[in-house]
Amino acid sequence: MYTARNNRRWVACLLGFFTLALALPASAQQAAQQLAQAQQQYPGEKAVYLDYRQDLTVEIVGDSVQVLARHHYDMLHLQPQSAMYADDRVYSSHFNRLQKVEARTLVPNGRDYKAVKVTDFKSKFEVQSGIFYDDSRVTTFSFPQVAPGVRTVSDYTVRHPDSRFLQPFFFGSYVPVRHAELTITAPKGVKIDAKPFHTEQANVQFTKQEKGGTVVYRWVAENLPTPPRDDDAPEGGYYRPHLMYYIEEAPVAGQPRKLLSGVPELFSLYSSFVSRMDKLETPALKKTVDSLVVGAKTEEERVRRVFYWVQDNVRYIAFENGLRGFVPHAAGLVYGRRYGDCKDMANLTHEMLKLAGVKSYLTWIGTRDLPYRYSEVATPGVDNHMIATYEAKPGQYIFLDATGQHTPFGLPSSMIQGKEALLALDGKNYKVVNVPVIEKELNHVADVSTVTLDGTGLRGKGQLSMAGYPKIRQSYALDGLDQTTEPKYLKRLLERGNNKFFVDKYAVHNREERDQPLTIDYEYHVQDYVQKLDDEIYVNLNLEQPYANDRIDPAKRRLPRYNEYNHTDHTRTEFEIPAGYDVEYLPANAESKDPVLGFNIRYERQGNKIVQSKDVYVNYLLLQPNQFGQWNAVVEKLTAAYRDVVILKRKKA
Repeated sequence: MYTARNNRRWVACLLGFFTLALALPASAQQAAQQLAQAQQQYPGEKAVYLDYRQDLTVEIVGDSVQVLARHHYDMLHLQPQSAMYADDRVYSSHFNRLQKVEARTLVPNGRDYKAVKVTDFKSKFEVQSGIFYDDSRVTTFSFPQVAPGVRTVSDYTVRHPDSRFLQPFFFGSYVPVRHAELTITAPKGVKIDAKPFHTEQANVQFTKQEKGGTVVYRWVAENLPTPPRDDDAPEGGYYRPHLMYYIEEAPVAGQPRKLLSGVPELFSLYSSFVSRMDKLETPALKKTVDSLVVGAKTEEERVRRVFYWVQDNVRYIAFENGLRGFVPHAAGLVYGRRYGDCKDMANLTHEMLKLAGVKSYLTWIGTRDLPYRYSEVATPGVDNHMIATYEAKPGQYIFLDATGQHTPFGLPSSMIQGKEALLALDGKNYKVVNVPVIEKELNHVADVSTVTLDGTGLRGKGQLSMAGYPKIRQSYALDGLDQTTEPKYLKRLLERGNNKFFVDKYAVHNREERDQPLTIDYEYHVQDYVQKLDDEIYVNLNLEQPYANDRIDPAKRRLPRYNEYNHTDHTRTEFEIPAGYDVEYLPANAESKDPVLGFNIRYERQGNKIVQSKDVYVNYLLLQPNQFGQWNAVVEKLTAAYRDVVILKRKKA
């Protein structure tokens, strides 16, 4: 769906893939003084944006509402490493058409600067990984003579032929920003609204001023620091200050026209895309559906068979070409080609279910990359994906995302958990429903093994079983592995104890059975694992220690931590007590439960065996900084429990 790429574009642009600038104001001080002051104000930074600005003008052109956007950015380079910012680019497409771009380097020259213009601009179509066809163009250029004290300045102008596809404004960038500003100038009859996100600390100031027949909206923020960077952090929309702005209504041909005043208008826009879809009769498609549903005893079984057929027989390939990025291809065409993007696969699933006598709904949705809800802001920026939805019972929805090749029927894609979905009940009516967050118990990993002593090592035989999202993840990982790479991958997956772990034999089951757990039977040995001292043997049955020492330093980490899904890991280890030995010490049971992390480790002697049963769960999708303390408290207890060992003592003769 086209909005997926749109979101990637505006994130890329506003994170600083281009360093564009304002026309230079008159210099009141020597360039050396300006550099010294900036280096003092922003210690350790490579560069700073002196101005980071967009000026938008709303225009009524015939029967359309268009926007002319002038982008101006001015970067002062502070350190030699800022040369990495010399290469720049500007993106354009059907929905944001580049009209003019200028760039220049301003080299210090006494009390002023000498301008060195950029003359080499290269424009080409850019197709990113996973996109089969894309109408996006990229214009690249390089600033000359980049060095400390230099300013790189550029201006470019973009026309948005449809004002409903405007891009949000991020007040910060990948370097500090001294002055960030967004202005929108519109005729008085145009109604504009904006929703701020995470602007509390940015102290964004808003003003609205009438000038003759126009209204000027202005948002300004000063002295914005470099955004924090942490591993496993969510996308910038979750924490960076930005503004989602949109035109609610505009006078067109003398009459007020609603554009994006709420979910009804957004659905009307999406519905118009579906109505443009080509209609194509395909007898072969009907024949395939008839063959699929033969013998199906329930409606749900018919849906399952259709869904799995689309997953198995249609290859996901993304298309982004103007409005075609929003308009699905006809189901018959996708059926014949055997490939399509998310909206094509959603429409094919929808049409096949219709032929099978089952009602379903075309559905628009945003992945978890986008932190927005329809109740907050109803624009195309909320969505970047399309699926089909089946209502098994009133209010019981099954989300059918055929782009996920290994996703079982009944389980939504992990990337849409907790999101709102916009269902097209028909051409005029819609419904917004919530996608559930899958409970940790349904995303289950179980590892059951028996272990015997082998000198100072161990030998074991076990079975690893995965259900839910863990199975999906490993199924993708196993796809395409050959006889050389698969054993290496499985060794990493199964590795226990230390780097002297060796897989002797393995067998993978249920690779293609979506409704069954993925299981791996394996045999292994671990060298130099057991400690022997005089007549005692020390064995740590925690061969695998998930989240050991995984403490989060709240003094260093400032961003939430992202997790793909909640899950529970169960391990059962049966250790055979070697002949001639008895149990001297059995670790105490340990347990700690918290909403975000918990564990339970139990030891029991059963005849000549010691059985350790261990459960560890993770129960968050986004761990907030105010939860780091909870997490750390459990991690400390878990790490301590992992250290406890079984002690065996030789029996006296």
